[in-house]
Amino acid sequence: MAYLNSYKNQNWLIPLSIKDMIPKEHICFFVEEFIESLDFSGFDQIYAGAGHPAYHPSILMKTIIMGMLSHIRSSRKLASATKESFIFMYLAEKVNPDFRTIARFRKDNTIFIKDTFKQTVKLASDYKIIDLSFIGIDGSKMKAYASKKQYFDKAGLDKLEKAIDKMLDEDIALDEIEKQIFGDKEEGMTGIDERDLRKIVRENFKKKDKTKIKQKIANAREELEQNKLEKVSLSDPESRVMQHAKKYSEPCYNAQFSVTKNQIIVANDVCQDGHDAHQFIPQMKNVTENIKLTKKTKVGVDCGYSDGINIKFAEDEKIDLFVPSRAQAQEFDGKEQSLNHDKYEYDQEKDELIVGKTRFRFKGLYTRKDGKKIFQYWNDKLKKKKDVPFYFRERLRMRDKMKKDESKDVYRLRKCTVEPVIGNIKQNLGFREFLLRGLQGTKIEMNLVSIAHNLGKMWRLKGGIAV
Repeated sequence: MAYLNSYKNQNWLIPLSIKDMIPKEHICFFVEEFIESLDFSGFDQIYAGAGHPAYHPSILMKTIIMGMLSHIRSSRKLASATKESFIFMYLAEKVNPDFRTIARFRKDNTIFIKDTFKQTVKLASDYKIIDLSFIGIDGSKMKAYASKKQYFDKAGLDKLEKAIDKMLDEDIALDEIEKQIFGDKEEGMTGIDERDLRKIVRENFKKKDKTKIKQKIANAREELEQNKLEKVSLSDPESRVMQHAKKYSEPCYNAQFSVTKNQIIVANDVCQDGHDAHQFIPQMKNVTENIKLTKKTKVGVDCGYSDGINIKFAEDEKIDLFVPSRAQAQEFDGKEQSLNHDKYEYDQEKDELIVGKTRFRFKGLYTRKDGKKIFQYWNDKLKKKKDVPFYFRERLRMRDKMKKDESKDVYRLRKCTVEPVIGNIKQNLGFREFLLRGLQGTKIEMNLVSIAHNLGKMWRLKGGIAV
């Protein structure tokens, strides 16, 4: 069989430019053009004065964004890539920032990174490749950079702190520490909790500097007490245990996305809520900060956002919202209807609710323990009450709106706008969990991956060429 000739040991007589080694249609040129168009003048004052010269911030931004597009997020791997990959050598302009420089730049420039994301939205608008006829909003739980084995309640934190104090104050053997700390079985502490706690004690017993774990305990205790949590993560106190769609729980953050009809992200955020009910208003405010909507823009969200206050906000702000109740969502998905939300009518003149053929008169307003205001209606003959949400009128109007076929068609656009974007970020960009800790760190990463998604989408919409 004949094989193609190879040239393993042959030298190039004329050295090639790194740029010539990269295919002309590669997305790195689009990344380069976009990043170099940004305003970096704000860094001039930061880097002014005596000291070692700094890497130009455009080099670090190009490296980080290209990393997002290439499944390379670790600062150590990015630093290695600037020495090993033609693409990263070219974008880094033949310099090799170390991993600490990359990590520090990413962590210290929250505002600049957020503004860079906004510039991707502006670029899409400037080139008229953004379709604002529809915006879909959805959330997705992303794993935090935290171990479920380091989640402790107040009693667990007390035991851990006691163990660390003994290590610091006394020359005492590990077995003696464990005997004193775990000798009496803590009521309510499971065997798994005790095993995980023992593991952390043993790990820190070997370390010379135990002050870091003391600070972690202090941070975790503060988060536990301020937010009245049952348990808190030692490694990332700001994360929360959330349940995924597949019914398993782990430390997470809730990532929110607002996406146009042609899948450009126009707003993103990260929150600690395990549900989406309170995220519609913040997302719409973020959207309107980033881009001006048209009068024809329609907004679709799933039933997780069907809280009455969201519908009230949409009406007040003249947002053409489409959101089904949970009962309607079951119907739309062809599932067995087990819910009966909003299955009643309202007689505005008499201020009465009509359930079937039974009428309930207005009785009063009360506030539940969770702070929600509830209207109570009463039927004297049946001696029965009917509780409805404070914004039940708005919910009924939305319910009737969502019964229309055209409303169902608009609502279905979610499945071909925001859901594929989340799929692209998780599957194609490999972004399934955060690498930075804390709410601010996760917001930085969410802006970075949104920049990468938008640049990739615009590059494809423009036919794979620099614009």
